[in-house]
Amino acid sequence: EQFEMAMSNIKPDKANANHHSFQMYTFDKTTNCKACRMFLRGTFYQGYLCTRCGVGAHKECLEVTPPCKISSPADLDASGAGPGPKMVAVQNYHGNPAPPGKPVLTLQTGDVIELLRGDPESQWWEGRLVQTRKSGYFPSSSVKPCPVDGRPPISRPPSRDIDYSAYPWFAGNMERQQTDNLLKSHASGTYLIRERPAEAERFAISIKFHDEVKHIKVVEKDSWVHITEAKKFENLLELVEYYQCHSLKESFKQLDTTLKYPYKSKERAASRASSRSPVFTPRVIGTAVARYNFAARDMRELSLREGDVVKIYSRIGGDQGWWKGEANGRIGWFPSTYVEEEGVQ
Repeated sequence: EQFEMAMSNIKPDKANANHHSFQMYTFDKTTNCKACRMFLRGTFYQGYLCTRCGVGAHKECLEVTPPCKISSPADLDASGAGPGPKMVAVQNYHGNPAPPGKPVLTLQTGDVIELLRGDPESQWWEGRLVQTRKSGYFPSSSVKPCPVDGRPPISRPPSRDIDYSAYPWFAGNMERQQTDNLLKSHASGTYLIRERPAEAERFAISIKFHDEVKHIKVVEKDSWVHITEAKKFENLLELVEYYQCHSLKESFKQLDTTLKYPYKSKERAASRASSRSPVFTPRVIGTAVARYNFAARDMRELSLREGDVVKIYSRIGGDQGWWKGEANGRIGWFPSTYVEEEGVQ
């Protein structure tokens, strides 16, 4: 899904709508969308530039942009295609095994590759190293999609720079036995995050589940934080927010619980909660209706269509123009200016 989204961002379906030739582009100056007249968001790759007539547009506005005024392309390469999505090498590759009948592109971990040809079902992809411009073939398993550069929905510092001490779930430096003693008298679902300075993984989640206290290592690797390779986060706060809404059984089949009660918080109505449905629903703080279409640019953002009803879960990023919510069964960040909150005059 992440690969498909990267391909959709680089080569959107409507890139040639109305005789334009749109390519993803970083605008040096503040630019308005030719279709909706609203600003193109962000610092890098804010939108799409027509290489024929030079107009800019949002991804969601490509198909309604007025027709191109220049009939022939000037800036495309001989193939008529723009560059492919960027990939990053996750392991070294020196030509063994070799692609059958194709030139080898050797890779070092961390190399950035511009994908030229990549069938998701194929073992071999063709690409070009960004730094050297050398091209060739490599195993598709050797790379993963690059994060979409410069476009996080909310600017947050790296995990190691965040002060977690103010959060009711953060316990600081605490030994495992001390944690067991602390949590065993609490309700099932009570949790804390503790530091393990003497261990390779410096954080752990400890949670009371039924009659036991379970401990989960938090892995910090390659600027990501995770408890399972299948789901990664930018920092510990994002990880906690996610598992407050999603069961840990996604990663540990026998641990069917969310992070319910931070250990520093009073267990309000714990007995009433035990009689409710075990399905956890995030707290809705408001609802809004989408005024404009918005196309998500990475997995953290939420696509919207005009008229969609959005459940608002967080306005933490409001000072930067982003809220978190749910629409059409998906949760993510969206521009607050693209919705109209219900009940607000």
